[in-house]
Amino acid sequence: MKVKATREGLVGQRTATNYRIDTIVPFVALPSYAAIRLWIRVTNPLNGKSIRALVLDVGPWETEDHAYVFGGERPYAECGFTRAGRRTNKAGIDLGARVWNALGMTDNTDVEWEFD
Repeated sequence: MKVKATREGLVGQRTATNYRIDTIVPFVALPSYAAIRLWIRVTNPLNGKSIRALVLDVGPWETEDHAYVFGGERPYAECGFTRAGRRTNKAGIDLGARVWNALGMTDNTDVEWEFD
């Protein structure tokens, strides 16, 4: 499934797993605590580049969007609001710097992902 990806650029900050964000580890954030420490494969459909990444954070925007992460539904954040009523940027996945760079990303755009 193609979903909008954004860059998690908070180098030095800590994720939901207490991992200190760096530019070395290929990690992503998905909006389900149940996905923590699972491996996924992320692909940029514009250039075919792909990388294996570890889920080390929860988000963007939601923390319990299990229907999207495990059930094939569209990300709830795509509607423009969280369940709590905050505005979103409609992203379904956040990419760490290593993943962002490996995919040749230059802007927030669609990626495809699947469990690996």
